[in-house]
Amino acid sequence: MRIPARLLDALGEGNNESFYVNRGLGAHNMLRLFPKPMWDNEVRRIRKNMNPYKQDEVEAARFFFNGAEEVEVDKVERIRIPKMLLDWIDVHGKDQLVINTFLEFIEIWKADDYMKFINQQKHDGEKRIDQDVLARLVADTDGEKEDAT
Repeated sequence: MRIPARLLDALGEGNNESFYVNRGLGAHNMLRLFPKPMWDNEVRRIRKNMNPYKQDEVEAARFFFNGAEEVEVDKVERIRIPKMLLDWIDVHGKDQLVINTFLEFIEIWKADDYMKFINQQKHDGEKRIDQDVLARLVADTDGEKEDAT
């Protein structure tokens, strides 16, 4: 899979040569591509916060790490996605992929699934968004709410 040069450039020095790819979480069939420094940070956070005696935390960490592989960008800005991960998102033969940037990582979707997701968002996205969750996400880190005016 080819990564667009402008996307690699936007990731910045040190974030655009080596990545980790793993299965995406949640209800959507996609992969996540993390720049190596971000992956290393995620690993540290999970190790720090995971209680190895809580089964749900162990299972979540196991899911996150299972199948994750380091991939390198070659001279023509391509990465090789492992077959097991392509099988996870049901990509075979000539299926097309979509790259979607999200926060500090990149989502990789089978094109048909991504279009279904986008169309579903158009249809009922606003109804599905929990406004309290969104308010927490945009709140200042010191606990004060962002002024909407």
